[in-house]
Amino acid sequence: MAPLVETFHPARLQQHIQYQADGKVRKPPVDLRQCALKELIQYECDLRGPLNDPKSKVVCDPVLKLFRKCANGLTVETTSWEDIHDR
Repeated sequence: MAPLVETFHPARLQQHIQYQADGKVRKPPVDLRQCALKELIQYECDLRGPLNDPKSKVVCDPVLKLFRKCANGLTVETTSWEDIHDR
C-alpha cells in the first residue's frame, strides 16, 4: 500500500511545491506559471453489463490530466490548479 499523502486545496499548490519531500525549502523558488504546460490523456474504463455475460462491453472515457514541467526537473500535476488560474 502506498504511503499516505497530505491533501490540500489546489489554491495552495504554488506554496506547497516550494518544499521538497524532506521538508527543505526549494531554492530558487518555483513559479508554476513559468513552467511548460503539458497534457496527458488517461482512460477510465468500466464494464457495462454483467461480469460473466459475453455481451458485456468495456467502455473507456478519456480523462485529461495537466502538468507543469519546470526547468529544474520538477514536474507537478496541476489539473485542479489550472481550473483556478488562467492558462
